[in-house]
Amino acid sequence: MRNRDKALKWLADQSANPTQSWKGLCQSSARQAWSCPAWASSAKDAWAAVHDRYKVECPDYKDKSWWQHIPAGAIIYSVPPTSKYGHAWVAAGDMTGWSVDYKRSGYIDLVEIRLKGWASYYEHTKGYILGCQWYEGDGWFKGITKDYWDQKIPPYDNVAAANDDRTLASAAAWRLACRLSDIGYGKWKNAPVKYEQVFPVNAMIEYNEVHAPDMEDKSQYGPKAHERIFEKGK
Repeated sequence: MRNRDKALKWLADQSANPTQSWKGLCQSSARQAWSCPAWASSAKDAWAAVHDRYKVECPDYKDKSWWQHIPAGAIIYSVPPTSKYGHAWVAAGDMTGWSVDYKRSGYIDLVEIRLKGWASYYEHTKGYILGCQWYEGDGWFKGITKDYWDQKIPPYDNVAAANDDRTLASAAAWRLACRLSDIGYGKWKNAPVKYEQVFPVNAMIEYNEVHAPDMEDKSQYGPKAHERIFEKGK
């Protein structure tokens, strides 16, 4: 099996130098990206066959926060009621995805993840799966996990700017909030929203209570926290 980075590279390579026509082969291309055996005969059948515990369902196709937090590499599924086969495509991060036929018939292309040009598929997005659903006995290949952070480390200066001006919404503040949530800090009613999230004061206080208990103002962010949180993962 390929890991996520190699799966995304495979899709990029196929987009630039396809080895075959990918017309109508959405489910096949998504699975071949991960180098996984076939799973069901169509995207529609594949979504139906996946156990519910491995699905992250789309509560509302207009929910931008839900789309923003689809992990790169996840296979997304849409099943319009009038569609015989449905559609599958692969999230690439930053609100983009790899889809067959959307931009060029027979090709894989990097496109806007929500496929708004295909209104029926966009409006009937079912969700994404946490793995590639390849079973061997009782085994299961788990390709990705449901985390908020997009694996991109923000520049320290950008996070520091959000710390200095706590009314400033930024991608850096969003990535800090997502990462803190993923490692267990902060009480989140809803997922952080990119470009709307400001410096996560309460989550930072919780974090520093554990990692810097002698700190006078535990809401502050510094270079040591930046390294621990984003590079060491703790």
